[in-house]
Amino acid sequence: MPMSVPSPRTRPRDLQLSDLSISLEPGDAAHPLIPVMRSLRLRLSPDGLRTLAGELIAEADRRAPLTLLLQDIQVGPGGIGLRLRAEKSIFRSDLATRLVLSAPDGQALRVELTDANMPAWVPLDVLLDEAAKRGGGALRRDPANRSALLLDPAALLTRLGLPGRLGPGRWDVATSDAGIDITFREA
Repeated sequence: MPMSVPSPRTRPRDLQLSDLSISLEPGDAAHPLIPVMRSLRLRLSPDGLRTLAGELIAEADRRAPLTLLLQDIQVGPGGIGLRLRAEKSIFRSDLATRLVLSAPDGQALRVELTDANMPAWVPLDVLLDEAAKRGGGALRRDPANRSALLLDPAALLTRLGLPGRLGPGRWDVATSDAGIDITFREA
């Protein structure tokens, strides 16, 4: 059997972390050393994206004023194609949109909804406002684009309770048939 073919028991990796570089800096009495992240690369496979999206949609379904069900998700160079089923009372409809990921200023990651095919009764602005409100400072509406959210990776790491901080640097994100690739590099 060629070396490049995984054995039947080997599962593909959904999430890969590489190029991780951390330095230790002096802290305070409670935390004498503080880890400072200088670089990282995070890859999310298409299967990992499906798993993550399924959990995020299930969480949104529990909190949203309507029922949401994930029907399909595809990732490629143009972004993430997403199809959902939305239901509220007697109203039912399929929704489709493309999520385009970018890092316009290198400090935040932008998730823009494009090519949206949604019925008028779906309160997209309300859903985006609610996502930003529940984001705890790590997620906010993009003032330059009403159909986009900005994610602050440093605030997200803090919110998740990860020790340490990010050094000064720049984020970048790309999508391809292989999944999502997020990188952070020290400035």
